[in-house]
Amino acid sequence: MTAPFTLTAPREALLAAVQTAFGAVERRNTIPVLANLLLESCETGLTVSGTNLDVMTTVATGLGCQPKAHAGITVPAALTHDILRKIPQGCEVTLAEGKNGQMTLTAGRSRFQLSTLPAADWPKLEDKSGALETRFSLTAARFAAMLAGVDFAISTEETRYYLNGVYMHELGGSLITVATDGHRLARAVLAGVADAEGMPGVIIPARTVDLVSKALAAAPKDAVLDIAVSENRVTFETGAVRIASKLIDGTFPDYPRVIPEGGANRWRFDVAALGEAVDRVSTISSERGRAVKMGWGRDTLDLTVVNPDAGDGREDMSVEAEDGEDVEIGFNAKYLAQMLAHMTGRATVTMAGPGAPARFAPVHQEHEAIEMTFVLMPMRV
Repeated sequence: MTAPFTLTAPREALLAAVQTAFGAVERRNTIPVLANLLLESCETGLTVSGTNLDVMTTVATGLGCQPKAHAGITVPAALTHDILRKIPQGCEVTLAEGKNGQMTLTAGRSRFQLSTLPAADWPKLEDKSGALETRFSLTAARFAAMLAGVDFAISTEETRYYLNGVYMHELGGSLITVATDGHRLARAVLAGVADAEGMPGVIIPARTVDLVSKALAAAPKDAVLDIAVSENRVTFETGAVRIASKLIDGTFPDYPRVIPEGGANRWRFDVAALGEAVDRVSTISSERGRAVKMGWGRDTLDLTVVNPDAGDGREDMSVEAEDGEDVEIGFNAKYLAQMLAHMTGRATVTMAGPGAPARFAPVHQEHEAIEMTFVLMPMRV
C-alpha cells in the first residue's frame, strides 16, 4: 500500500506553481476531475498540473514531498488557489493526504479539509502522430515578442475556427507567427532558427497562446524556450513550466496573398504621433469601431472622424511621402489604434489605392531580431 502524500513548503513557492497550472483549468466543467489539479511526486520533487483536455500545464516545483514516488492525487483547483492566495506571506503550508478522499491543508492557525479525486481519473494528452517531428530552441523573450506582436489580431468568430489562434510555420530558416481575423493581419518573422526547418505549419489555439505568453513573461530574461511540434500537438517548455497543447485542426488561409508586396503609394510617419492623433479625433465618436478617414498627401496626413449625432473631429500631422500619389482611405479606428500600439519609432505604410489593403511596417533596425508586418483592410467613409 502506498504511503499517504505529504508536503510542507513555503506558501509563495506553492502558490506560484498552483497559479500557473490553474491557468489551464476551466471554471465550469462537466467532468469533475477537470476542475482539479494533479499533484505528483518524484525524485526531483512535486509537480502540479492543470488541464482542460485541450491544453495541459505542468509545473515542476522541486519542493520535497513524501513519498518520492507517489501515484498522485487531485485537489480542487479554484479552492486550493483561493486558499493559498489568502494565506499570509511567509507561512509554511502543509498538505497531508488523509482517509476517505480528504486532503488536509494547514498554515498557521488555518486548517482546511479538501475533497480529492483519484489520480487514475486524470486524463492524458495523447500525441496520435507518434514521435514528435520537429524540436528547436530559441530565446524565450524573442518568442514572447513574436506572440505579443500578433495575438491581438486573433479572430474570436467561432464559425471561422481556423482563425482562432496563431499560425506558426517555418520558411527559409525563419520562424514565422501570423494571426488574422479577416479585417487585420499581423506577422512576425525571426530569422536564423535553422532547427525549425521542415516544421509543419500549425495553428496554436488562442488559449494556449495566452498560457504560453504568461509563462514566458514570468521567465528570466535569459531563459531558453524549447518547442516540439508534431501534426496534432505542440509542446513548450521553459525552466520548470511545460505546456502541451492540441492544435487547431484546420487549414490556415494563404495569408501571403493579402499582404501587399508592392504598392505605388508609400509614406513614412511617426508611430506615436499618429496613435495620439487617432485617439484624439476618435473622441467624437461613441463607437470605437467607427471609421477614421485619412487623407495621405505629400507632406501632410489629414484625419477625420464624423459622428452624425455629435459632430466631427479633425486633425492633421506631418508625414513624408516616399512614392506615389495622394490617397484618401478609411480604417476602423479601433483596429488602427491597436495596430499602432504594437509599433514604436517610425514606420511606413504602403497602399495601392483607397479600396486596397494597406501594409504597415515599423522601420526595421539592424539590432532588432524580429521583423513585423501589419495589414489593415479599408472601410468605406
